[in-house]
Amino acid sequence: MKKNGMTAAALGLALCAPLAGNTATAGAGESEIEQLKAQVAALLQRVEQLERGQAAAPSAAAATPQVETRLAAVEETNDRQSDQLAQGLASLSAMDWARNIKWKGDLRYRHEQFDVEGVSSDRVRHRLRARFGLEAKVTPTLSVGLQVASSEGRDSRSSNASLDSASQHKEIGLDLAYVDWKPRENLLVTLGKQKQPWFKAGNSLFFDGDVNPEGAALQYGGKTGLFAKAWGFWLEEMGASADSNVIGAQFGYAFGNGVTVAAGYWDYGAMQDQPVLAFAGSPAGNSSYLAGADCLGAGVVRCYTHDYNIAVVDAQWTGSMGSLPVTLFGGYLENLDPGTLNTGHNLGFQLGKAADAGSWEFGLMYQDVERDAQVAAFIDSDFADGLTQGRGYVLQGAWAPVKNTTLKATYFINERNYDTPTEADYERLQLDLNYKF
Repeated sequence: MKKNGMTAAALGLALCAPLAGNTATAGAGESEIEQLKAQVAALLQRVEQLERGQAAAPSAAAATPQVETRLAAVEETNDRQSDQLAQGLASLSAMDWARNIKWKGDLRYRHEQFDVEGVSSDRVRHRLRARFGLEAKVTPTLSVGLQVASSEGRDSRSSNASLDSASQHKEIGLDLAYVDWKPRENLLVTLGKQKQPWFKAGNSLFFDGDVNPEGAALQYGGKTGLFAKAWGFWLEEMGASADSNVIGAQFGYAFGNGVTVAAGYWDYGAMQDQPVLAFAGSPAGNSSYLAGADCLGAGVVRCYTHDYNIAVVDAQWTGSMGSLPVTLFGGYLENLDPGTLNTGHNLGFQLGKAADAGSWEFGLMYQDVERDAQVAAFIDSDFADGLTQGRGYVLQGAWAPVKNTTLKATYFINERNYDTPTEADYERLQLDLNYKF
């Protein structure tokens, strides 16, 4: 055995020891890392002993066969322990990758009941929503996100699954699948199925929060100051005609005093005289007609009467009332294509925030969205039964008995299809138990 080789091994072990220590502080696999550190220390001590023994050993010329055999055995043992150490360091490298993955999820159990004018009996149902996902940081500027969620009938506006169908297995769908690229500070490019990139004021229900659009988005700006967002999303791929899509942009400013204002424009393409987007052929309130020569599926499906070029203005203020956070918000939207039944507005507030143990919140909002002010495939699915031409109030309150757990109640007092022959009062109560992890 050569002394230079043992000295090099000792130097390599000494350099690896700080790496193991730094990795242990990350909190991933601490017990394994501590064991590895102990092995490193023991190996260092062993190498020092071997070097001292070699210095005191007889020269090669004078060595006896017994000494040579013993030295060979010691060298073999040292090589085997070095291999084990290399494997341990490889394991540490794998754990370092795991540190770059963030897991998240939530589970909600909901009791829901309805009181609808013209319906002889109230409806009661229980529903589950389960979501589980991760975000992995691939490089300092690139990350990937994935999430699956419960589903029912592939409804893009809901991740709920009703407790019915003789306890059949619930559907699971791909809820998010995106790539985030941040080439510089305050600039983000996203590709794939993603969260809505635009700013929404307070608890506005102009857009259902469960809708995760598909395409590309660009966002610029920080927590304060000027911000800008742009997007292009696919809505329906048509084999024999133009694809339905939406492109748009939003510009806003976040003032240092808690005031944020934004104005955006959504240009929906290939909508007029095309089949409605979702809901098994139902327009969900939007103006439509039974398909004829101008629309695919003559006499079978319904087609949009108007185009949708929608301008939206949002504003909110966040501050405090004593020790409680408070948010005031409002919004206005208008479809610039039709001349009537094309506007919407909302106004509301939220007091408190149910987050830490013992905290609570309360909110109230009024909203009115006319028939063609918004594409019904995007509007909130709970308000006015998920229809346009709906107006009314939403009251909600929540309490957190412990951190990451909330009890929440939401009460919708709405009118659907108002100012039409099918106008009806619509009340909906939701009682939720939410867990986040």
